[in-house]
Amino acid sequence: MENKNSHFDDLARSWDSPETIARNEAFAAAIKKHLTAPVAKLMDFGCGTGLLTSHFLHQAQEIVGIETSQGMQEVFNKRFKEQEHVSMLITNLEEASLPAHSAPFEVIMTAMAFHHLKNPREVLLTFKQHLSPGGRVFIIDLDTEDGSFHPDNAAMGVHHYGFSRQELSSWAQELGFNFEHQLIYQIQKNERSYGLFMGIFTLS
Repeated sequence: MENKNSHFDDLARSWDSPETIARNEAFAAAIKKHLTAPVAKLMDFGCGTGLLTSHFLHQAQEIVGIETSQGMQEVFNKRFKEQEHVSMLITNLEEASLPAHSAPFEVIMTAMAFHHLKNPREVLLTFKQHLSPGGRVFIIDLDTEDGSFHPDNAAMGVHHYGFSRQELSSWAQELGFNFEHQLIYQIQKNERSYGLFMGIFTLS
């Protein structure tokens, strides 16, 4: 994600609103429908304060959060200070590699982070390189919108106005994933409704 950390650092302590808590509960429920057994290692990319992570404490033997905001890291670490199997790395996967010990992951999940990436397809390729055989990537983000979702796209580090099913499917085909697509949530904002999808990318 682009280094727009001042924006997210400022929001970190007030991020866990009733709306974002409810949203992440829905995201977790959607992902869990596809996880029939515990996993050894799970990544939460763009983990923020750990709201999504918190729903998988008993689903994974080890969880690694990936984030670029120091403010979010402070809240994340406080939330999981008693959870020895949960850790966070401050790194920008568009500019740096994961440490060798961070792979492989059986599950990589990310919610509302991909529209902040300059080149999300390349990050998906990075995910593939750190997946175990049969591993899955769950991407939750905005369906294609007109740029009105965020009040200031430039200041908030927005590079994409959502993603179409066709674009996601083309990434899957190019990178060698099996692909599923579901619309899982609606956000009411600006007197309109914005759809959120979950794309499931599975290594065969």
